[in-house]
Amino acid sequence: MASRARPGERAAADVRARPLSRSVAPRLQRTVDTLAEHQTATAAACFSLLVLVYLWPALVGGGVLTPAALLYAFAPWAAAAPPDLHQYDNLLLSDVPMSYLPWDGLARELLHAGTFPAWNPHAFAGTPLWANASVAWLSPFSLPLWILTLNYGLGVAAAAKLWLAGFGTYLLARELRLGFWAGMLAGVAFALCSFNVVWLSHGAHVSAAAMLPWLLWLTERIVRRGRPADGPLLGAVVAVTQLSGHPGTQLHVLAFTFLYAAVRLIAEREFARRDRLVRIATVGAALGAGTLAAAVVLLPAQLAASGTAGEVARRGGASGMPGSTLSADALRAILLPDWWGRPSEGVIAGPGNYNERALYAGAIAAILGMAALISPDGWRRKAPFVALGAVGLAVAFDVAPVRDAVNALPLFDHVQNQRLLLWFLLGVAILAAFGLDRLLKGKHRVQAWSVLCLSALAVVATIGDADLAGGDLGRALRRMTDRFAADTTGSLALASVLRWGLLAAALTAIWLAFQRRRRPMLVGAAIVALAAVDMVTFASGYQPIGPEEKVIPPRTPAIAYLQRYADESRIVGTEYTLASDWSTHYGLRDVRGYDAPQPSLRFFRLWSVLNTAQEGWAPFDLAGISPESTRVLGMLGAGHVVTRPGTALHEERGSLLRKVYDGNDATVYRNELVAPRALVARRVVLAADEDEEFAAVLDPAFDPRTTIVVGADDVGGDRSATELASSGTARVVDEGNAHVTLQTETDSRALVLIDDAWAPGWKVTIDGVAARAVRADFVLRAVVVPPGRHEVRWSYVVPGLRTGLLVSAAGVAVLLAWGAVAWRRRQR
Repeated sequence: MASRARPGERAAADVRARPLSRSVAPRLQRTVDTLAEHQTATAAACFSLLVLVYLWPALVGGGVLTPAALLYAFAPWAAAAPPDLHQYDNLLLSDVPMSYLPWDGLARELLHAGTFPAWNPHAFAGTPLWANASVAWLSPFSLPLWILTLNYGLGVAAAAKLWLAGFGTYLLARELRLGFWAGMLAGVAFALCSFNVVWLSHGAHVSAAAMLPWLLWLTERIVRRGRPADGPLLGAVVAVTQLSGHPGTQLHVLAFTFLYAAVRLIAEREFARRDRLVRIATVGAALGAGTLAAAVVLLPAQLAASGTAGEVARRGGASGMPGSTLSADALRAILLPDWWGRPSEGVIAGPGNYNERALYAGAIAAILGMAALISPDGWRRKAPFVALGAVGLAVAFDVAPVRDAVNALPLFDHVQNQRLLLWFLLGVAILAAFGLDRLLKGKHRVQAWSVLCLSALAVVATIGDADLAGGDLGRALRRMTDRFAADTTGSLALASVLRWGLLAAALTAIWLAFQRRRRPMLVGAAIVALAAVDMVTFASGYQPIGPEEKVIPPRTPAIAYLQRYADESRIVGTEYTLASDWSTHYGLRDVRGYDAPQPSLRFFRLWSVLNTAQEGWAPFDLAGISPESTRVLGMLGAGHVVTRPGTALHEERGSLLRKVYDGNDATVYRNELVAPRALVARRVVLAADEDEEFAAVLDPAFDPRTTIVVGADDVGGDRSATELASSGTARVVDEGNAHVTLQTETDSRALVLIDDAWAPGWKVTIDGVAARAVRADFVLRAVVVPPGRHEVRWSYVVPGLRTGLLVSAAGVAVLLAWGAVAWRRRQR
């Protein structure tokens, strides 16, 4: 690839032909010439250096890329918080320690044990695990997490994503016939754009976003060259994208790819109609085949998501979720991303939230991108980025006709479309490449100067909106070198303006030098270097990286106490005590969770009684404990309630809760109403429908230690409740990730409950003979067993896994056959 002449390399050839200076040593000149001859390799090395500089503490310094230190804000870790906690804190990244990182740890543990990761017993009284798409089981980016130590793997995986994002954007710019430095600027701008920075530790979002420029690079090759061999390659990249683990970003990335092809083919007038149809069909076939190849993950995830609380919360484009739309004020983040401060420095302010108003691709890129926007040439190549970038911006900023149209589209009506800002950010990066390319060729300097002046005027004008006070200038100057310096609203805004001013001044100096002495290579290098400094400065600090002993909360005495009873019952915390899912880290099973789109609508309905403010998209938690919630929690198997130290629940709940641990890290209560792990019903309540089941488990007379509520139709409508009640015993004799075996002994036919969540895919046998699984106690599962001694075995088979595997095999076969045919034709 490096040896083949590319469109747009003529400018580089001109640079090679002209010595840097008569005074430059011959050895240095030869080095420059060698790099110019191997531009692709040079670009790859430069992006490696960029990522290394940004992630040096994680890749070389031994630090861990994780915001888990934010858990020190809650019990049982608050008392153990390190004095310099503020350096590793970012509350807006709470999703990571409350979901993504525990999932990765559990997945790694199961894979290393040789266990297929079908089920997660640690959240929501049990929930699907393989069907949790966000784990990204088969994504290449997950490989470092599975084979390296988890702490180091996090940094390596992040580095791979950012490198691919930058280098892929460079290749796309070159394919668009732009020069070397233009491609480098585009790559720098997109690699460390705000979307990739703020979602980096989440993992799945950036795994998909990093593939967007690669998809467009191959699509552009198909559109412009019509090469069949690029079709299977595009399909392979589509498969990698679909395995990335974030359905919303996957949809946005693939939609951009197809729309890009459509707009480009419409703009290219020289193609015959048949050629256009063949090219768009090639792109469509690649999208389809790549999606089929990922069905082994996509199909189980789709089946598991249907009818869940998270799926309902995201209907209609997730318009009800925080940050789903932005006010016009947020537009200033294009040039001034830290106008309102940033959460990594303890400031959470401004429209939406920092993550969702992610608009920054660099001040340099924004200025050059605007210059390209007003220049008259190159519009056939620029049009897709302008059009789709405008759509992304319009959806995020609540432009009603565009937003409503997008949110009404199939698939788009089930994801958070505010994050179409990704389209805008890539558009800025590519337009910046067009702007720099023209500037280095001596074109459109007037437009560039005009944009720079207008941008300066706009930034100066915004100062009038800042709430300035005495001493703000001094505070702003201190904040330029110390991001944790004391601040005010005015000093935050002023520091952001000063930072932009320095960049604009440096860019102006480079342009003035270029006008005096025409050195395109030096000017291009200087502008890209300036952009790199801008982007690394912007990115640094947002994702906490620190020593393991400070960023990973320790095992406290309260946790050690709970671990002694981990096999007997579950736990629950109040007010984010021992935050949901992070308890997985200690082998504890929780009735809370943050495993979107789970839990089921039934579970959410039940939990909404315990916490009336609970949202389907948020971490499940409790503000407090009531007699009603004590009973429901006991039904779910929560034998211990963990609270902040000094919380006196026993005074309110009488004898239902008994204090069993009281330390400076937490207070733990024993729930006396906790149901046993396996229960033979001594009393059965038959309900006619879901509402009656719901009312029955909330009835004050309901005792989860002896009573089971079940739908009458589930056990045969003609049965009486007394026919299903019996004396006897049931105990767990064997348990694995996706199976549990009970030994039961009853005097008569009886309903036997296992205190785990009901979900499609659970099957049960009695002495090896298939039996009917019954949903009991509204969200749990049970089976009717005959009298006597029996072995009851529950096993979980991931719904859609086998079908998905067959479809994936077919998709891979299509791509391989397509590639083989294309290769043979090329050999001819």
